[in-house]
Amino acid sequence: MSDDELFGDLVPQIPDNGKTSGPITAEMTESEMCSALAISSARLRTLARDGICIRTRPGRYDFWKSLHNYLARLRLHAERAGRPSAGGDDLRAEKLRLMKAQAEREETKNAALRGELIEVEAVTREWQAVLRDVRAAMLAVPSRFGADHPHLTPNDISDLNSEIKNGLEGLADGKD
Repeated sequence: MSDDELFGDLVPQIPDNGKTSGPITAEMTESEMCSALAISSARLRTLARDGICIRTRPGRYDFWKSLHNYLARLRLHAERAGRPSAGGDDLRAEKLRLMKAQAEREETKNAALRGELIEVEAVTREWQAVLRDVRAAMLAVPSRFGADHPHLTPNDISDLNSEIKNGLEGLADGKD
């Protein structure tokens, strides 16, 4: 099966009246314009009526001005469809960025109203309380351990206490 048979309906057919190659003149006939822009004569007349394709005289068109206008119109339609033109329009890009930022701000407000967000200060307070409790529990280990193991000397309990304090200080300093 050939490529034309497989993909023929996907690729637009460009009319070829033998005028698709050769020098491009400033003024073209209707058939030459149709061939150059790959559009039908009815579409060319519609574009001329809309002021996109410029008629110089009956049946003749200014190719370069028409091409410029036609490409500008295609770019405009592409931008409206969400595909910015290759050159990009800084003002439109800035407006789009602003709209995205405003939408993100509204989404954040809505998430906060739904209770899906927690304030940083609240999380910090909770973690500080948890870590204070962990610290207190760890510092109480030597005295509880000494009470449960009477054979340990006060020096052993002091060594255990020192090791726990060193471990906690190391964690506070970011060391293992």
